[in-house]
Amino acid sequence: MRNILIILISIIFFGCGAKKQTATKPKEILAEAKELIKNEQWEQAEQKLNRLITLYPNNSDLYFQRGYVREMDLRYEECIPDFTKAIALKPSMHTARTNRGFAYRNLEQYEKAIADFTAELTVNPNAFSYEHRSQVYYLTKEYGKALSDVNKSIEKEPNNSISFKTRALIYKATKLKEKACSDTEKAIELKILEKYPKYKTDILELIKYCND
Repeated sequence: MRNILIILISIIFFGCGAKKQTATKPKEILAEAKELIKNEQWEQAEQKLNRLITLYPNNSDLYFQRGYVREMDLRYEECIPDFTKAIALKPSMHTARTNRGFAYRNLEQYEKAIADFTAELTVNPNAFSYEHRSQVYYLTKEYGKALSDVNKSIEKEPNNSISFKTRALIYKATKLKEKACSDTEKAIELKILEKYPKYKTDILELIKYCND
């Protein structure tokens, strides 16, 4: 997930809704927040972003960033309002709907997740939104739609190991063992376990399936 979220914090404009200047300059708070996000210090990063949002309550990028921080901290219910606010302030913002859809998916609100991924693909037809929507279709056992989406994802981003893992699971579910095992090998070759340890359970399940 980390590499699929576009970090917009570097393009924040401090001209909207500013209140009185604090002892620490906003640019310094922003730099501190960026460093905390880089180091995955979610609670401290959120505190910095809270200060900035107080100063600039109409800045969509700040809400996006706080939503991202909360999502990475696995606080899915809390991140959704931030992404919703970011979209309201800037409807053309890329990835905000994908990130909100990811939160809905983790909350098993699949219809809302599909709606968000579809809306994002309308304005930003990217590989990651296709892969995310594919996972939801897989979870709801709509394997034809899942396969169509993951194929588009791989076409757009052929080195995304997650897409090969997802397609392997789809092939396993549809009893296409040879294809499932080929995609499992590809996902491992692309270092999915090193980049995304959280998918270890899926990969081990696929390896067992291929070895049986």
